[in-house]
Amino acid sequence: MGATGIMTEYLLYALLAVGIAISISSIDDLIVDWLWFLTARKNPHTRRVPPCQEDSKPRPRIAVFVANWHEAGVLGRMVEGNLANITYRPFMFVLGVYPNDVETLRIAKDLAAEYPEVVRFVVNRQNGPTSKGQMLNEMFEAIYAEPQTAPELVVLHDSEDIIDPKSFDVFASYSAEYAFIQIPVFSLDSRQRSKVGATYMEEFAERHTREMVVRSALGSFVPSAGVGTCLRRDLIFHFLNSRGHVLQPGTVTEDYILGAETRRDGYRSTFVYTRQPQDPTIVATLEYFPKHFWAAVKQKSRWIYGIAFDATARLGWSGSLWDIFFFYRDRKGAITNLLAPLSLLLLLIALPVGVKHQSFSRTLDLISAAMLAFNAITMSVRLYFKAISFHEIYGFYGIGGIVVRWPLAILINAIAVLRAWRVFLIESGLASRPIAWIKTQHELPPVFEPLTRRAPRPPASRAFMPARAASLLWLGAVKLRSRRLVDGRKTNEY
Repeated sequence: MGATGIMTEYLLYALLAVGIAISISSIDDLIVDWLWFLTARKNPHTRRVPPCQEDSKPRPRIAVFVANWHEAGVLGRMVEGNLANITYRPFMFVLGVYPNDVETLRIAKDLAAEYPEVVRFVVNRQNGPTSKGQMLNEMFEAIYAEPQTAPELVVLHDSEDIIDPKSFDVFASYSAEYAFIQIPVFSLDSRQRSKVGATYMEEFAERHTREMVVRSALGSFVPSAGVGTCLRRDLIFHFLNSRGHVLQPGTVTEDYILGAETRRDGYRSTFVYTRQPQDPTIVATLEYFPKHFWAAVKQKSRWIYGIAFDATARLGWSGSLWDIFFFYRDRKGAITNLLAPLSLLLLLIALPVGVKHQSFSRTLDLISAAMLAFNAITMSVRLYFKAISFHEIYGFYGIGGIVVRWPLAILINAIAVLRAWRVFLIESGLASRPIAWIKTQHELPPVFEPLTRRAPRPPASRAFMPARAASLLWLGAVKLRSRRLVDGRKTNEY
């Protein structure tokens, strides 16, 4: 056999090995799909939460924690825009800021002065940036220094979030039974804004309408998404009293780890995918995700490193069988995200040297044919679930856009994996030391643009009016833009 023949044979075996690896990786996807049909799909929207009534037992006090570093451009508009919609009381924003972030500190002081009953700020004892987890720990320590005045619930959010005002009733209702509550997080429509940003639309739609619902139904741990996460006071005090902080320091995925630790310490957690009575809208947090290629790569490399490497070093593999199953699903991306581009690369190399004219033995030919058929079926299943999840949130199936963006999403994930491996092997010393905090640049929807803060500030009554007007415009625009199929008929949705 000549050199070309040997090369061809090795390429054939490499292609077969990668194809089989893709097949194996698809099996747990099919398991989740099957479980979704057996559990969540039977009654997917009936976990309805009645609103807390004013004349019923006292509502729990809720504090929304927002950690900030260089957020002067969005923080004021985010707080005022959301305050215009949030009617739940008792409620307050708690803004964490650094002493050396002068502009963001000024905005936080202005907001606290303008809305003293609903806005507080905490100044970090360290100069920034440290990490989001360290900042949140400072905030927990400050607010929970006096147990008598500490809020019953804390909700974690970022400075670009559109907070669903209905989420507060959800948290209040479910907190009687659960100490850790996560609601869905979805991307705002980014198709015209950025193809990169639009890849997050189908990703979060599928994950938060299907997988997270299945995880919660099976009783596995529910990872925090970092936003739209509610923690009950007894859970907060448990962590403060047992280890002196709520979130693990020195990690870039402190939210994910918190979800696993909550379950391990015996507290109940849940993912709430729900609508309220007479309201077809899913209760969820909305936001923009990075719109530039390298920004998305950096964000996802942080997620992959934190979940696949750092969290593995900290959490190990202990837990129930379902916990271990979902640990595997969460962590396998450090390898499987490379399989699709690797198979394409091998194919591009192999075709010019005549692989298409070669053949395995009869047995391997049968295995290869079965593998190709299986992978074609699983790809079709993935497209189906992406489309129905997309339809559930955005009101149309968007199959063409999903197919067009799929290669872009694969490329982003593959480069992010390579960066995560570099961080693991070189920068973190095999996850033995903390890595630098890579902050995501935040962006608010255009509807918040009229709320740009200026000096001097207008009186509070006048400042509140554009916030309310902008929020009402946003709500109207969102409801008109999207429609969703509910109970067999079309209804207005976001």
